[in-house]
Amino acid sequence: MTDKKTSISIIDLEIEKIARSACSSIDIESVSDESTKRIFKSGLDWIANFITIPHPELGRRGAVCPFVGPSHCEGSLLFCSWDVKKLSFEIFLSVLERLSSLYHRLSPGMFKTRRFSICIFLSGLKEEQYSKYIDEAHSMVKPVFMDAGLMIGEFHPLSVTEGVHSKIFRPMRSSQPAFVVRYMALHDAMFIDRDGSPAEVRLRELLNYRFWMEEALPKDDISRIEKRIEDLKVAIATRN
Repeated sequence: MTDKKTSISIIDLEIEKIARSACSSIDIESVSDESTKRIFKSGLDWIANFITIPHPELGRRGAVCPFVGPSHCEGSLLFCSWDVKKLSFEIFLSVLERLSSLYHRLSPGMFKTRRFSICIFLSGLKEEQYSKYIDEAHSMVKPVFMDAGLMIGEFHPLSVTEGVHSKIFRPMRSSQPAFVVRYMALHDAMFIDRDGSPAEVRLRELLNYRFWMEEALPKDDISRIEKRIEDLKVAIATRN
């Protein structure tokens, strides 16, 4: 019982640390801690020099992410910092799952917009930990966020995740490890039901996407999604 209570208190403490570090991406000069300010400035450089501009390997026109620029400019992008050096993977995952609740906690008032996003920059990870703490952890917690109508993106310098429009592009590479949390949007259809994911995962993603996006989806898209859902159900039942 003591260990469980201790774990809960550690998780709460980590969430509070992340919450206290929150700062609008347009107001990082107000950050008093120089180490945190350097992290945020590096994040701004990544956004300015990669995320919000075109890339020759992207496979389509426009910025790598066309939504980040407007979010930043209107003050609805929050930066947070999180030192994970001393955390076990189990505790790390528990805190990561709680970021969905933290997102809603930080979003009231001036930030209540569909473009509101939080970018959590991680420190304390070694390069050999990126695969487990970023890529693997993302796969494990993504369903929790989709259940809540949110999406979480995973970024780090060694990411090998391929682009939707180009197999040679690596859109999830960043100057430092990070997770980005935002509302689910119509374009997220590109990021679910992808080859390589288990049928059960793809089914859950589609069910969540239909639930949260149904009112905004054209009827033809709803019909296509429903057919895909039924196909996956049959495939899972046949296999079992």
